[in-house]
Amino acid sequence: MEPINSQTGLSARQAQEQQQKGNINLVRTKNTTSVTKILSKNLFTLFNLVNLVIAILIFCTHSYANLFFLGPVIGNFVIGSCQEIYAKKQLDKLTLLNRQRVTVLRDGQKQTIFQDELVLHDLIMLQRGQQVPADGTILQTAHLEVDESNITGESVAVVKANNDQLLSGSLVTSGQALVKLTSVGEDSFANRLAHSARKQSHNVSQLLNLINRIIKILTYIIVPLGILMFTTSWLHNHQFNQAILGTSASIIGMIPQGLVLLTSVALAVGALHLSRKKVLVKSMTSLESLARVDTLCLDKTGTITTGNLKLSHIISEQISENELLQIAQQIMLANNENNETAQAILADCQSKLTSEQIQSVVAFSSERKWSAANFSDGRHYAIGAPNFILQDPQLIKTAHHYGQQGLRVLAVVQTSAEIVEQIVQPQFLGFLLIQDEVRTTAKTTFEYLREQGVQIKIISGDDPTTVQTIAQQVEIQDCAQAIDMSTVDPEADLATFEQIADQYTVFGRTLPEQKQKLIQGLQAKKHQVAMAGDGVNDVLAMRQSDCAIAIAGNSEAAESAADFVLLNKNFDSLIYVLNEGRRVINNIERVASLYLLKTMYSVLLTLIFICIGRNYPFYPAQMTPFNALTIGIPTFVLTLRPDFRAPEGRFYRNVMQVALPAALEITALILIINSGGTRFGLTYVHTSTLSVLVTCLVGFAALWTIARPINRGIIIIFIGFFILSMLFFTIWGAPFKLFNIFHSPVLLVTIALLIIFYPLFNLIREILVRYCFKN
Repeated sequence: MEPINSQTGLSARQAQEQQQKGNINLVRTKNTTSVTKILSKNLFTLFNLVNLVIAILIFCTHSYANLFFLGPVIGNFVIGSCQEIYAKKQLDKLTLLNRQRVTVLRDGQKQTIFQDELVLHDLIMLQRGQQVPADGTILQTAHLEVDESNITGESVAVVKANNDQLLSGSLVTSGQALVKLTSVGEDSFANRLAHSARKQSHNVSQLLNLINRIIKILTYIIVPLGILMFTTSWLHNHQFNQAILGTSASIIGMIPQGLVLLTSVALAVGALHLSRKKVLVKSMTSLESLARVDTLCLDKTGTITTGNLKLSHIISEQISENELLQIAQQIMLANNENNETAQAILADCQSKLTSEQIQSVVAFSSERKWSAANFSDGRHYAIGAPNFILQDPQLIKTAHHYGQQGLRVLAVVQTSAEIVEQIVQPQFLGFLLIQDEVRTTAKTTFEYLREQGVQIKIISGDDPTTVQTIAQQVEIQDCAQAIDMSTVDPEADLATFEQIADQYTVFGRTLPEQKQKLIQGLQAKKHQVAMAGDGVNDVLAMRQSDCAIAIAGNSEAAESAADFVLLNKNFDSLIYVLNEGRRVINNIERVASLYLLKTMYSVLLTLIFICIGRNYPFYPAQMTPFNALTIGIPTFVLTLRPDFRAPEGRFYRNVMQVALPAALEITALILIINSGGTRFGLTYVHTSTLSVLVTCLVGFAALWTIARPINRGIIIIFIGFFILSMLFFTIWGAPFKLFNIFHSPVLLVTIALLIIFYPLFNLIREILVRYCFKN
């Protein structure tokens, strides 16, 4: 291969040759599950296997009407898979919008391409806030500092020089560099360290954990109960077909069909809704994590403020304001800074610098809070935070006064000696006062979060008085409690950070590792913590948090570390994310009662009928339409209802308060019907129809309870489903082996059931709530 020119980079032909050889920086990590995996996850489940075995056994009895139970199973699979696949495609489209871009030098021209389009030996330009996309060697650097915590575990930035190696996954915290790529794609650290460099501490879904725990218990119950039920039924009447059908009905009833699938679908649909709001959801379970958050930590820039900075005032003493501005601009140009602060200072800049005019630079970093430039003509300047750059207490007090007005204050100093690691005997030249635009909707957003029980903590690198003033403008609660974190030892123990995090609301002059420890302190106090940020200095805290939110467009590193990326750069979108997660959790907890109700009464009836040596009280086909009308369709409708309350964390209690009284009522009434049927000579068709009627009516009682608060739409849906169910007991019952309940000899029993089912449900529920579910 032809040698690479360090001034011009690869030629188009050389880049093409590398592509043909497969030396491409292709990132193989995927943000979403593949279609095949979605289909297999929804199809190959334990309960689908149980359903398949039951279907085969029923098929062998030639009682094809009893195969109707497969309808909801197939429907759940198709609907769930389609919605997850659609959500995946939408998320993939948004993910493409968020791919990291890199500046590359080819044919002597700077080009901006996606990181997966880089090839071996490319020359790339890195700057503060970027994540290193592939392994490389530094050819030129302007005081490059790199956070290699992804690789070494040390959060302290490492200074890099020419010819030093850079590893993919590192984060550039200061300076710039021209880097030649030496390893790309599978040969680099990019894929192997993706889970570390973008370390997202996703919590496993608490909701799915609870449901899976229930299913695990059922797994150990279904098989032995099924065998016992079949054996008892066979010994009772020696009818193979009836034993198979009765056993199938009991096992099908025990299976909470669709509950896990419904939960996954609800989370996927929630992510889809957010994608339409231009919010990228990287993990379905993170939607639930944010919904459970009670503390939100955030950086000021991009959240309270828009990040649109402008130079407000120039305070100059020894030189003119124009001269002071030119000095500040030269420092920015020498350091090649292009962040928001630099852009505000460089607006309308006419100055230009050549490499010969620059002797050396000290790039800005989050730790030192200043940058400097040493020029060939003997001038040495620095610009940065007054507390870190000035020695005169009176000047620092003046800067503090400006900060109280909500302004970002930068001091400009000159020294007689070259500035290297420290500023020695600074001579004050003046202040630059920069104003950040406060979001017009910020006050409303924080007020809403406060009403939802989410406390706000502002953790910023800016002067605490500046942050505090802006926090007061948007009326953040307890913002008077502020602390300058430069007075706190970064190496202090966790107990110290626990106390500080709990006591204060506004944290200024905060180092990246201090942000991380403040999050740890809050978590140690049992808080569920979210961190919102937009810069590389927020990354450590974002990784530490239970849920990370990034404002798009400012730092690829922050976006990579986030669970959510606000692609529209609108912090107000966080309200949609919080509400969507809470809606999903609350509604799933609401409808879980219906699924587990069926499981509970099926287990109770199976145990009882095994003990008394009787056939199961109804066939699978008889329950099919009512499972759809009281469970299947209503749960899909109810999961779409708005419910933005903070999750109570009482899943079992909330479920049992509805499911247990309903299950007990169904079991008791079915036993009465079957024992009465024997005494009065009712046939199996009569008793089974009445048993199904009981389960249907009590199911509607439970549905009415969990559907509260009741509105006009709920009433219309409820009445519609109830009328449909009654049609199955009168006109449409024949295919499902149901008798007309308004014909003799079951007419009086039917009327009695219609009268007592709801009062009896409320009575049992009241007794259980009063004596068994006390707080």
